[in-house]
Amino acid sequence: MENKIIVEVEGLDKYIIDSGKTIDDLVKENNLTNVIAALVDNEATELSYVLKEDCKIKLITVLDRYGANVYLNGLKFLYIVAVKELFGRETNVELKHSIDKGIYTTIDKELDENLVKAIKNKMSEIVFENEKIDKISCARKEAIEYYEKMNELEKVETYKQMTSEIITLYSLLDYYDYFYSIMPVRCGILKDFDLTLLEDGAVVLRYPGMQTQEISPYTHLTDVLEVFKNYSKWSSKMHVTYVSDVNSIIIDGKIKEFIELNEIKQNEELNNLANKIKDNIDTIKLVCIAGPSSSGKTTTSKKLSLYLKSKGINPFIISVDNYFKNRVDTPKDEKGRYLFDTLEAIDVDLFNNDLVKLLNNEEVSLPEYNFLTGEREYKRKPVSIKERDVLIIEGIHVLNEELTKKVDRKNKYKIYVSPFTPLALDRHNHVSTVDLRFIRLLVRDYRTRGRDALDMLKGWSQVRDSEEKYIFPYQKEADTVFNTALIYEIGMLKTYAEPILKSVKSDSEYYAESLRIINFLNNFLSIPEDFLPAASILREFVGSGYFE
Repeated sequence: MENKIIVEVEGLDKYIIDSGKTIDDLVKENNLTNVIAALVDNEATELSYVLKEDCKIKLITVLDRYGANVYLNGLKFLYIVAVKELFGRETNVELKHSIDKGIYTTIDKELDENLVKAIKNKMSEIVFENEKIDKISCARKEAIEYYEKMNELEKVETYKQMTSEIITLYSLLDYYDYFYSIMPVRCGILKDFDLTLLEDGAVVLRYPGMQTQEISPYTHLTDVLEVFKNYSKWSSKMHVTYVSDVNSIIIDGKIKEFIELNEIKQNEELNNLANKIKDNIDTIKLVCIAGPSSSGKTTTSKKLSLYLKSKGINPFIISVDNYFKNRVDTPKDEKGRYLFDTLEAIDVDLFNNDLVKLLNNEEVSLPEYNFLTGEREYKRKPVSIKERDVLIIEGIHVLNEELTKKVDRKNKYKIYVSPFTPLALDRHNHVSTVDLRFIRLLVRDYRTRGRDALDMLKGWSQVRDSEEKYIFPYQKEADTVFNTALIYEIGMLKTYAEPILKSVKSDSEYYAESLRIINFLNNFLSIPEDFLPAASILREFVGSGYFE
């Protein structure tokens, strides 16, 4: 049995194989499809991983959430290389941010539909040839020299700030790039994609839905895109585009001023929002604030209330969460898990009846939901809004007309909130809004609800599925979009998030995902919370805030 090892593949069998085989060899021998990566003893790795000792393997397909991330990384690299193959190595391609099942990208060429079609054809050609993506390690000095030649100076600055002397890169058709997550080993699996040319000359790189592997029709969200563009322009004026720029501010001892600049910028936007409501206060009776998990809805509603008060408007805040049905009446999925994120979990009729009564200046006994007992309680005195000018309601469903169906649409002002950060690791690695929201959730729920990292990693897929069904489809209903991101925030969240993530044990199936986020956080220098204002939206997550 010399040079033989035993590998146990989840869902298949135990195999006695020659040491030195790769996972890809196993995949081919078993004629498996859609496999894009693997977990070896719960650590994520490429299929090119060489098996040298006994281990347990879980194969990751493109239908898994982790596999979908690997697919997207490969698609990004494929797109970048296809553009450079067509237009030359010196062509600058930037992957800016996510937008409606796609990545908003720019190319320093004047594009038309024919050129975009040519890029797509080149991508398809590379996929058809099943070109190999190799993982390589090189000295930090070599990487710096390479990217100086490529004029990708933000990567140069990042590597200068790193302490590791070894850099991991990926190569495709003699192009080298860095991605903070693993990659597919060949391009043949990247069959599903599309490109959409926008009026501003940008291109949306579109990828398939996780479960269906189908490309959804593109929905252009003008307001969301404008928020990204405006914030990007402002951050550029601050000379901050990449993580290395924020790190340099920390190193230079100027982070206190930068934090204050971020807060002023965001507060100005909130003041502008309050002015819009004030200018239309004769019509607006209901301000609806919605957004996905950890978007900062609660603090936004409370800060907006203060801004309105400063303008002589007296608001009253209602949280939709207090209208959850009693636990015994809450719907469940096929596995018996409570579906708290569905509209059916809310007592919509009671909520509408109370809204109508309040708007008619009647007294109402408002419920308060007890999350421990799972029941609505009525402990507060009845209230009326006779002296109030507007109601503010916040919750994940408030953009859905069904939730407030008894109030005329013309009397509602709907606000969609989310952290749309323009920050990027480099021109090919944008900071994911989803990752940012999860890190916020991790820090907040560990502090306020005693949840551990494992519990939150387990539940995140269900949260994401609910957002896809019940929140994102209603973005277009918003009258305005409010950005809750703060460019510096990940450096501050890192201090809290890292130890929480490191509690995930290596025998957990979520170990690979915790490592991925830790590796992402390693790009950021830590920022202490000493300079964080009490009324900052970030206080909703790190604590000790004015609104607690």
